[in-house]
Amino acid sequence: MLVFYAMNCFSQEKSALISGTIISSNKTVSDVHIINLNTKMGVVSNDKGEFELMVSLNDTLLFSSIEYERKKIRITGNYIKYKRIIVELISFVNELDEVFIEGLTGNLSYDLNKISKNTIKNHSFLLKPNDLKKALPPNSHGSEKAPYVGFFPPAPGGFSGPDRRYEAEQRLKREFARKKQFPLKIKKELGLDFFTKVLHIPEEKIDNFLAYCEYRGIIDKYYNNKVLEAIQILQEESKSYHEIKE
Repeated sequence: MLVFYAMNCFSQEKSALISGTIISSNKTVSDVHIINLNTKMGVVSNDKGEFELMVSLNDTLLFSSIEYERKKIRITGNYIKYKRIIVELISFVNELDEVFIEGLTGNLSYDLNKISKNTIKNHSFLLKPNDLKKALPPNSHGSEKAPYVGFFPPAPGGFSGPDRRYEAEQRLKREFARKKQFPLKIKKELGLDFFTKVLHIPEEKIDNFLAYCEYRGIIDKYYNNKVLEAIQILQEESKSYHEIKE
């Protein structure tokens, strides 16, 4: 009984059910995916930014949301001891390219006074009253209409409808870009160790393995922020992938 009690105490020190709160700019954050990359268990924070998750010592938790930068936290002994964690996420910031403006002094009042009130350029041609009486030359195109210039091709009857072919091409381009970026994004988010050590996929075969999983809709699930479902697909398909290799 003493041995059993000691082993039980030891296991309690190594794992615990922790509760946490997710904040950003002193406000709680809801609908954040929290995934234990070691156990592959996950939860979603509630309306108050709170969550509960079973963890063990040295586990790694991944916090992901569309509006915030992803964050990984390694579980230390203090988290196990106090069973409490507070995570602060950073909002995405869209940075614009630098713009250099020349000819300004830095004095706003002075620079505004230098700006011309008339921003419309003057025309470079002269029109005399006698020019209004001149006859126009004959139409060199005959009965043909001037060629259509525009974004959409003219439809019968003069109505310009949407260019279905152009829209289809744009959809294909967007889909191709998403597929091309998917392996880089998911490897960066889950880490190479998840593929090589957990799924036992060699690093040079990861892209091939991800292509093998495409028929399960893993790309759409990942981009729709369903990371837990994407991880489950990777785990399930890794088994059949290894069987095929063998």
